[in-house]
Amino acid sequence: MASKKPAKPIAGQSRDESKFLPGKAIKYMGAKGREPFVCPTCNRSLTKGIIYEVGTNMFCKRTCIPKAES
Repeated sequence: MASKKPAKPIAGQSRDESKFLPGKAIKYMGAKGREPFVCPTCNRSLTKGIIYEVGTNMFCKRTCIPKAES
């Protein structure tokens, strides 16, 4: 006697938390004649590009974002 196959999950029903990326990506365009953005972690300076905002702090790369202590 053949057994039934398990039901397939509905697409998008479960959310995998391991794919969560920290920070909100923001396009940064610095004005001419002004000081560039300086990352507080690695001291890299940017005049234009993508920066990541966490709360009120901004970082140049996701690897610069400090890990949340638990």
